[in-house]
Amino acid sequence: MLIDTHSHINVERMADILPEILQNLETGVVQKVICPSFSLESSITALGLARSQPKVFCAIGIHPENCIEYNAMCDAFLRKNAGDTKVVAIGEIGLDYHYGMDNRAEQFAVLNKQIDIASEYNLPVIFHVRDAFDDFLDWLKDNRHRFKSGVVHCFDGDKDTALRVLDHDLMISVTGLITFKPRADLREAVMAIPMDRLMVETDAPYLAPEPYRGKINRPEYTELVAEKVAELKGLSLSQVAEATTQNAYKFFDKMKDNNE
Repeated sequence: MLIDTHSHINVERMADILPEILQNLETGVVQKVICPSFSLESSITALGLARSQPKVFCAIGIHPENCIEYNAMCDAFLRKNAGDTKVVAIGEIGLDYHYGMDNRAEQFAVLNKQIDIASEYNLPVIFHVRDAFDDFLDWLKDNRHRFKSGVVHCFDGDKDTALRVLDHDLMISVTGLITFKPRADLREAVMAIPMDRLMVETDAPYLAPEPYRGKINRPEYTELVAEKVAELKGLSLSQVAEATTQNAYKFFDKMKDNNE
């Protein structure tokens, strides 16, 4: 069994195939999905989907690209629902400079507000970090004590960056990016990450692995990510599935209380 630890199955692009995805969770290799959020609206829909589907869980939070939308209503929603049994993390939150740094101060402010909520409700944190690892790692030096556990999702750094993340006692989650031919640096990083610190995800509908690159990604493709991890580490698929599933249950510990 595999767990897709990061899959946006609640977005509009997935609507037509969502019934099929949910059915496949009953019979396929991938049997649980964590649906993260990036806005207030997506937090509401992710929570609604998780409440209606026993094999779907969610994280709620505001993505750094949407930091300007963070207001009292967002804060109230997160605090009201962080204790829900199907909310297993705060996320995805973090830093993203891909489109520039004009709102850098706002990104840090919203990150810190949501870290406070994660701490208050004893929830793990799903971090989104894009083109911002230096600032993120500097922030960790002063703030790692504020939250119990965290994962850098969709990790796209090199080996050195991975080791620096691990030094702060975080988990790392990888996607179909590791199957892309130009990403030898990322595959080298995966080989350096201990199996007890690694999780797998799709980040659907984005980043479909080879041979589906460029198409809509879906939770079933987590198996292709796990297969590549197995190849890189000289392990069997079943060994990777067992390790990453146990890592997910340990990290998203509220999910264990809803194990069906």
